[in-house]
Amino acid sequence: MLSKNMFNKTGFVRTFQKHYGLRLARQILTDNGSYYYNPGIEPLTIATLGDVIAETAHKYPGRVAIRSVHEDLTITYEELLNKADSLGCALRAQGFQKGDRLGLWTHNCIGWVVGCLGATRAGLISVLVNPVYEKAELRFCINKTKLKGLMIGDTLKNRDYYGLLSALVPELQTSKEGLLNCKEFPSLTTVINSGKQTFSGVSTLDSLVNNHKNNADITKYGKEVTPKDGSLILLTSGTTGDPKAGLDSHTGVVNNVYFSGIRNSFHEGHPIVCVQAPLFHALGAIVTLLSCLRHGATVVLPAPTYNVAANVDAICAEKCSITTGTPTMYLDMLEHVQHAGELPIKLRVALAAGAPCSPQLIRRINEQLKVQSVRALYGLSETTACVFQSLPRDSVEVVAETVGYTADHCEVKVVDEKGNNVPYGTAGELMVRGYLNMIGYWDDPAKTKQTIREDGWLHTGDKFTLSEDGYGKIVGRLKDIIIRGGENIAPKEIEDLLNTHPDVVDSQVIGVTDERLGEELCAVVRLRQGATFTPQDLTNHCKGKLARYKIPRILKIMEEFPKTVSGKIQKFKIKELIDSGKL
Repeated sequence: MLSKNMFNKTGFVRTFQKHYGLRLARQILTDNGSYYYNPGIEPLTIATLGDVIAETAHKYPGRVAIRSVHEDLTITYEELLNKADSLGCALRAQGFQKGDRLGLWTHNCIGWVVGCLGATRAGLISVLVNPVYEKAELRFCINKTKLKGLMIGDTLKNRDYYGLLSALVPELQTSKEGLLNCKEFPSLTTVINSGKQTFSGVSTLDSLVNNHKNNADITKYGKEVTPKDGSLILLTSGTTGDPKAGLDSHTGVVNNVYFSGIRNSFHEGHPIVCVQAPLFHALGAIVTLLSCLRHGATVVLPAPTYNVAANVDAICAEKCSITTGTPTMYLDMLEHVQHAGELPIKLRVALAAGAPCSPQLIRRINEQLKVQSVRALYGLSETTACVFQSLPRDSVEVVAETVGYTADHCEVKVVDEKGNNVPYGTAGELMVRGYLNMIGYWDDPAKTKQTIREDGWLHTGDKFTLSEDGYGKIVGRLKDIIIRGGENIAPKEIEDLLNTHPDVVDSQVIGVTDERLGEELCAVVRLRQGATFTPQDLTNHCKGKLARYKIPRILKIMEEFPKTVSGKIQKFKIKELIDSGKL
């Protein structure tokens, strides 16, 4: 058993501590403006992710852990742990050592979950890779994190994992399983398919699990890992375009999923939770999947990729009581339900996260989906996941106007350009300090130092206001990132590609307001004299070189970009012209 505090033993004491903790948190203020510290309703758990998942499995062995509707598969907690342990032992037998990286480059499926847990149980680090990455993006990820293994998926209608990987790694087709020797990627030795298809040079998950059913050695491997070690790597966009690889610790993941899960009511009864977000995303993997597995909830995977009809069908057919998703996903759900008519949706909780959510949408979710409690969450990959989150008792008005209350065991402050705290209610940059902050960016000490100060405060790059009672409100973003439907997109990467077109002199990619996605990508280009450039030309130029969600849907043409005296392009003025309809 994991070490637990006496406050866990009786309902009376836990209730007392909860209310005392919130009162204490409200007292830990300063006279120097926007600062808040929440000491937490319970002590931090000092354990590894593998240990706490095993504890849940031993507590609820026969309970369904994952229901994959599109695969028509159901797996209990006991079965999930056994498969994960067998995979972990198989990887160790193939030469993986503590701290080696296993990339998860596949869609939502049970195999993804087994891969993630197998890695953590064996002391490896899972790297969560976007399944729609094209060759250039995948190449960067493999080299950046020095992947030793890569999990792919069965071929889907629009996703041929093996075909794309074979083009990148031609040695794969003639390689023996687990013995890949690639000149461009010397670290990569193993490719695993999470599904049922067989490919040359690729091991199947089932074969690895079946060949290592005697998985007793997993205990030995688990003892090598400490709570301070790295657990997961989340890839997050930077302003340069190349993803930054944020390494989160076991302590960060274990506690963030625990406290976040309590605020999502994952610990109450036996909730059935529908996952709308992709599992490579922090909302899908940490806030939903791992948080559910920490608390013994059942996770429902409706479809391999995002599909609003499948999500709604699963919520109804599987009798889901909780769902999580981005604002865009809820807009799609509202539209779908409106056309479908009366449906047996009985959601107790709906969490909106991953991008700023409008107050109007929060109210629509509450009213039109008849959800008992709508909740909001704000976080970053660099802070494991959650920094602010609604409390269960928060009113619709509070949820609509804020991103929630400060996370347990977390310090937040809002500062001006000089780093001084601003008055409560005044906008500035949000900074965060606590157990939840990442260890750092993988193999990038310079960027780590830019993001995390020596005193432990992490720059979010987001513009916030903070209230005296610990609630945050996002005002905008200081960093040059566009959030389209919950996906973080770096404009420079797209601009650099557009600028390679022979007819494009220069380009700027702007995020413009979109009712469904929150922001849509708009490419604003300057053309060589006499040239023409159409939206189809733009798409053709980017196709196969960028993930589809990064390709701009809107095209505008300008003769000159507005600039400062020093020659710096003023993106905000371009955006103002577009928003006002003048461009």
